[in-house]
Amino acid sequence: SDNSNLKWLVKELGSDCLTVPDKEGDTAVHLAAKHQPVDSLQFIFYQIGAKMFSLKNKDGETPVDVVEIDWCRTAQSAKRAWISSTQRRLEASRPPAGSSAPPAASAGTKKQLDPSFTDWDFILQDNKKQLIGRGGFGEVYKALTDRNQTVAVKVLPLSGTGQSGKLQKAVEMEKRGVEILKRLSHPNILQFLKCEQKSDGLYIFTELVSGHSLFELMERQKKPFKESGICSGLKFLHCHPDGTILHRDVNCNNVMLTNEGVIKLIDFGLAKEVGKSCDLSTGFGPKGTTYFMAPELFMGE
Repeated sequence: SDNSNLKWLVKELGSDCLTVPDKEGDTAVHLAAKHQPVDSLQFIFYQIGAKMFSLKNKDGETPVDVVEIDWCRTAQSAKRAWISSTQRRLEASRPPAGSSAPPAASAGTKKQLDPSFTDWDFILQDNKKQLIGRGGFGEVYKALTDRNQTVAVKVLPLSGTGQSGKLQKAVEMEKRGVEILKRLSHPNILQFLKCEQKSDGLYIFTELVSGHSLFELMERQKKPFKESGICSGLKFLHCHPDGTILHRDVNCNNVMLTNEGVIKLIDFGLAKEVGKSCDLSTGFGPKGTTYFMAPELFMGE
């Protein structure tokens, strides 16, 4: 019921493995429709989207068919209700007949996320917010927007943290940093979408990246990785035509290898623009992770 097997499959093989039939002709979606509770179908939907409803097994049955017939052995009514509501929501999000819909992305082209969403919800797993990461500056969860896109949201708690003046200055710097990063587009850099400030925290929305940090991989594989992707991302930042952008915390935990084999620079919580219009070093001291910081930072240069 905790979807541990599905999570393991996606983590190790990527979400596409959910659509591959086994020797009996069933995909993981069909098996979940037969044997697992509704939250397993929800988990799969957040991984592969609406195409889960059209997958067919060797008998030509979709997961929807499986739920409707006697093959469904677990929580049939709950699954029916969820499928019905989800399909209605998908239908409502489609453009009206005769309207000009945006052209479909060609094969191999990644669809760009829409940052103009106005509403969103945390994705729940076993009635709890689905935590995907935790660090010294906050926690990261999965979220679903009103554009039917699954994104990551980093929550930075604000209540009871620091002095109000310093806190507000730090918040404004972080928001300004997100506005800068939103304009960036590079395959080796995490895509930032927007940020929202609420009474309890600052919410930073980015693309959702599935994979492993370089720290995890080097611990597991015991071998180094080619640095070309990291260098490509950093060169793009440092040579940006609008002004140099510094990550300020490049370390093995902030570099990910996605399930598609792409290096991504993530966790730009300390990333700030360095330019004529802003001096972002005053009052904040050296930034970075010990043992990964440049020597001149320790020397105050």
